Amino acid sequence: MPDFTNIIYTEKNSISWIQLSRPEKLNAFTKDMWEEFYETVELAKNSKTGVVVVSGVGRAFSAGDDIKAMYELKNKEEADNFFNTLLKVFESLLEIEKPVIGMVNGLAYGGGFEILLLMDVVIATKESKFALSEAKLGLIPPAALSFGYTILGIKQLNRLSLIGEAIDVYEAQRIGLVDCIAEKDDLRNKTLEIAWKIISNATHSVQFIKKWSNTHKDKSKFIELINVLTMFSLDSNARKRMEDFVTKRKENEIGIFC
Repeated sequence: MPDFTNIIYTEKNSISWIQLSRPEKLNAFTKDMWEEFYETVELAKNSKTGVVVVSGVGRAFSAGDDIKAMYELKNKEEADNFFNTLLKVFESLLEIEKPVIGMVNGLAYGGGFEILLLMDVVIATKESKFALSEAKLGLIPPAALSFGYTILGIKQLNRLSLIGEAIDVYEAQRIGLVDCIAEKDDLRNKTLEIAWKIISNATHSVQFIKKWSNTHKDKSKFIELINVLTMFSLDSNARKRMEDFVTKRKENEIGIFC
């Protein structure tokens, strides 16, 4: 298996494991980390495994995009490169014909939240929290505004993205983002239990269900919103808000990532 800097990829017992591994930054995504995530999803897509599990190392699933990395984007070309890399990841997840399980070991904010919208099953610990905080920084959540309405409903999605405050795992389960809640020490076992239930089913049935479900996610709207996000990231208001977070606030679970 190839080595990655910010992702741990392994294959074992018919499962591809993708672990987001930048724990000192709550697994927040830089451009390089998005690129590695894309490469590992492609590896999983082309492997002989039956199920993919995405999880995070440390106390977070993912805090989303690293705002410092976004603030350092100097022009449209750099912004296009950053967000087109993100786009590749979501397109790959939209095309994968294997079931994908999200194993949430902590907070999932911004892009970390949005990744879960493309998971077929989401299992989270009791301590997990979820937020769409992009508007606080003058940005938007593109996946949530395209796929999220179908999955969570317009009213729930608007509430989350307009207010931007975190919800706990029980609220996340109520609105349909989380499927199963597990004790922290039992998260992996619960994930394996569900993965093996999927693997034990008829492969052709699983693949057809997964492929059919992918047709109900509108990629064109997502691409349009990625272009909007790119423009917003260079807007003077958004840049001032990002500067304030980067320079005036300590790095924490709420402030510096989205």
